[in-house]
Amino acid sequence: MLLPASTCALDTVVLSREGQQQTIEGKLLVTARDGGMLLLDPTGVLWAIQPDEIVQHTHDERPFEPLSDDEMAAALLAELPEGFRVHKTANYIICYNTSREYAQWCGGLLERLQRAFTNYWDHRGLEIQEPELPLVAIVFADAQSYRQYSQKELGEAAGSIVGYYSLRTNRVTMYDLTGVQALRRPGSRRGSIENINRMLSQPQAGPLVATVVHEATHQIAFNCGMHTRYADIPLWVSEGIALYFETPDLSSGRGWRGIGSINPPRLATFRRNLPHRTIGMLPSLIADDRRMREVTPGADAYAEAWALCYYLIHRRPKEFVEYLTMLSEKPQLVWDEPEQRLTEFREYFGEDLQALEQDFLRQIQTVR
Repeated sequence: MLLPASTCALDTVVLSREGQQQTIEGKLLVTARDGGMLLLDPTGVLWAIQPDEIVQHTHDERPFEPLSDDEMAAALLAELPEGFRVHKTANYIICYNTSREYAQWCGGLLERLQRAFTNYWDHRGLEIQEPELPLVAIVFADAQSYRQYSQKELGEAAGSIVGYYSLRTNRVTMYDLTGVQALRRPGSRRGSIENINRMLSQPQAGPLVATVVHEATHQIAFNCGMHTRYADIPLWVSEGIALYFETPDLSSGRGWRGIGSINPPRLATFRRNLPHRTIGMLPSLIADDRRMREVTPGADAYAEAWALCYYLIHRRPKEFVEYLTMLSEKPQLVWDEPEQRLTEFREYFGEDLQALEQDFLRQIQTVR
């Protein structure tokens, strides 16, 4: 059982973790009956603290205040390896140790995505909020330093992805794609405008840019009020929406400019699996996250998540926005049972899931 925490006081927790004591100040979001806590610190990091880790807990009436842009930048630079600099945009703090040109290109990409995402959902009736904290992106100059930094959080997966969004830190971390050997002209300067344009002229860049947009979409969704970090947001929803927005545009130096374009790789995967698919598989995607988390068939489930979101956005937009609004109000650290997820889905899209699934499959087959 979890209890809502006071949001007006500033809490200070001294905790013991991995043999070391740490002092964390922040906003207490959730208190568990066993004494565990979920604390938001001023840099946006969420601390899930177990009761046996707590050495001391105090609070006072000082209000929790997010860091200013300058304070956030200073805190990030103190945490990152030597050599990082800061590029600020209207909504982002970008910490980088690659070229300033590449940081500026990333900033332009992220700003276009943020404006497009919030305008898209605002015009469809979803309540959009201003982020409580500046949005942070960390850009490493090369894959090796990125992997070394990310391994603590991602483990071995750090070597297989070019970027990720962390629910814990609320940051997007990536590396300079112009350093990818297959996209680079020998002897050219990494991160230059020439190299950026060359990268975007290569078909191989498509999945890489899509990954950056995908992870940045997660960050926006979890900061605009659509999703809540550490709440039970079904993976088919959060991933399906990110897949809906990720399709890159390599026809210009911008890298991305559209919303809801057909995602060719996901559509191809979904259609390839149709002969092996039976009516009745849709509830398993909705009820829990197991199919989405499976390592080998996971790509198939991701394709279905994209297809389902595409279908609901185009065929059931009003109900989908209402469903997203319900999910946005989910409490943190409370996980629904499969039957609860199915019940909530039926409340918005109808009791007859088989009929909906048949229409879903029929409509997706007409997508071109």
